[in-house]
Amino acid sequence: MNMYGKIDDLVKKAKLGEKEAKMELLKSYKPLILAQIKRYYFEKEEIDDLISEGYEVILKGIDKFDFSKGVYFSGYINTILRYHYLDKLKSKKYVLSLDKKISSKDSNISLIDTLESETDIEKEYLYRELNDELIKNIEKLTIRQKQIIVMFYLRRVNINDISDRLGISYRTVINTKKNALEKLKKLYSKN
Repeated sequence: MNMYGKIDDLVKKAKLGEKEAKMELLKSYKPLILAQIKRYYFEKEEIDDLISEGYEVILKGIDKFDFSKGVYFSGYINTILRYHYLDKLKSKKYVLSLDKKISSKDSNISLIDTLESETDIEKEYLYRELNDELIKNIEKLTIRQKQIIVMFYLRRVNINDISDRLGISYRTVINTKKNALEKLKKLYSKN
C-alpha cells in the first residue's frame, strides 16, 4: 500500500471515530503544521497555540473530507492549513514597538537603533514649523509685497523683470521688497 493509500485508510477509520487513527494522522501531519507556521509566523511565543489550531483544522478536515471528490487527503489538508494560517495572519494586527530588543549576545540593541535616515527628523520638523510660520506671516503682507516676495524669492525673478511685469519702477520694487522684509522680521520677533 502506498503512502496515499495508508493515509486514506487512516482517514476512513478516523471518520468512523477511531481515536488511534486520528492520533496517527495528527502525528503524521505535525511536520506540515510546523512548516505552515514557520512560513507565515515569526513570533515563537505563539507556536504552541498555532500547533493546537493546526490539529483542530485537521480534525475538522477529517470530518469534512469527501472521498468522492477525487482529491488526496494530503493535498486537501495542506490547502486548508495554508488558508487557515493565512486568514489568521490577515486578521492579526501586529504592533511592533521600536523599543523591542533585538540584541545579540554582545549587545543590547533595539529596533530604533537600527533605523537610518537621510534626514534629521528634528531638523525636518523645525523646517516645517518655520515654513508654516513663514507662510502665515507672508499672508499678513500687502498684495504688492506678497507678489514681490514670491516672485523674487520663490520664483527667482530678477528685480528688472519684476518691475516690467508689475509695471512699476525698479526703485519701487526695491523699496517694497525692503518694507516687506522688515514687516516679516517684526512679525517673527512677535512670535
